[in-house]
Amino acid sequence: MILEYFKQITKIPRCSGNTEKMQEFLVEFVKKSGYKVKTDKYGNILATSENPKVCFQSHYDMVCIGDYKNIEIIEVDGFLKAKNSTLGADNGIGVAIMMDLMTKREDLEFLFTNDEEIGLIGASNLEIKPKAKKLINLDSEDENIYIGCAGGFDVEVNIKTKKKPYFGEVYQIKVDNLPGGHSGVDIDKNHPNAIKEIVKQLKDNWTLLSIKGGERRNSIPRECEALVISESKLKYPKVENKGKIILNSNELIRFLKAVPNGVLGIDREFDVVNKSLNLAIVTNEKVILSARANSKELMDELKMELKALFSFIDCDYKIEDEYPAWKPVKSELAEIYQKISNKNLKVIHAGLETAVLGKYFDEMISVGPNIYEPHSLRERVEIDSIFKLYKEIEEFFKTI
Repeated sequence: MILEYFKQITKIPRCSGNTEKMQEFLVEFVKKSGYKVKTDKYGNILATSENPKVCFQSHYDMVCIGDYKNIEIIEVDGFLKAKNSTLGADNGIGVAIMMDLMTKREDLEFLFTNDEEIGLIGASNLEIKPKAKKLINLDSEDENIYIGCAGGFDVEVNIKTKKKPYFGEVYQIKVDNLPGGHSGVDIDKNHPNAIKEIVKQLKDNWTLLSIKGGERRNSIPRECEALVISESKLKYPKVENKGKIILNSNELIRFLKAVPNGVLGIDREFDVVNKSLNLAIVTNEKVILSARANSKELMDELKMELKALFSFIDCDYKIEDEYPAWKPVKSELAEIYQKISNKNLKVIHAGLETAVLGKYFDEMISVGPNIYEPHSLRERVEIDSIFKLYKEIEEFFKTI
């Protein structure tokens, strides 16, 4: 039934920030399954029993890119994917597994959290206290056991500019259809960043009229477009001459060229990226950066490095939507699950809700099926991996 449940929820709108219909659906499902249901004003849903042995947790919102209003699931070579949109396997498969478990067992607890993809909003503001002391998060995206994760923050930078009428031939520079991907788990894959690809082409003696690129704060940009004026003829397509210029466009170009993008550090013990920065979105003078680090110390270090960069640019900036890292702990829960699954204990360079839910639980792990290139149009989930995960969970029940 897991795949049936997953296909069912893909028909319900659940883009981050617009999840009301999915909330209603899950509340009704919980009631019909016989579990007690509690909700809070942030959209979190807790399904609980009298004495739950363990709590399972997934977020039910998704990153929406492409034709997400009409998700069409297709099966190709043992994978599920969506036609021309993100699939929502992140974290819809976790939700589907929890729905299936809810219909088969009466001694568990299930926490469905909201708006994870836009800053762990639901989990960070949880108003419902779980009963269980062990947590299994189902938001991992490969066949490992995660016992730690990155924290992160966004930075909104506003380059100080003035505008005036412009004159001359206007040329369009465009980059699109790049791979994109998750700005955490895919940051080490060296996918090209569309904004950086545009910036490489900009010359200091050009007048930058406008630049717009990037889709989501937590995605590697797939598309970017810039309009420029040059005193000499360019190879790019011409467009109609109208609008305003950014007066000190050289300042903006200088910043976009100077700001780091990609992997900034590696943790050799767990063989994982431990510090990164993604140039996520640019809309003329406004730039959004997505930063991640695997400890508070590294997050503070990254903030200082960015502060030093901003001191050389005429700009204002503010840090937004900060969330903590989850420090690795090899708990008894992790060791039990490792014996059952024979999987590795690892740390992930992405935010997991375990980082903010830890105050409610004594032990936590995060597991999941193989999901490739989430937050992109190529998102796909391995079907066999889903059922392998489910069998592990069933074996885990036998030990507790």
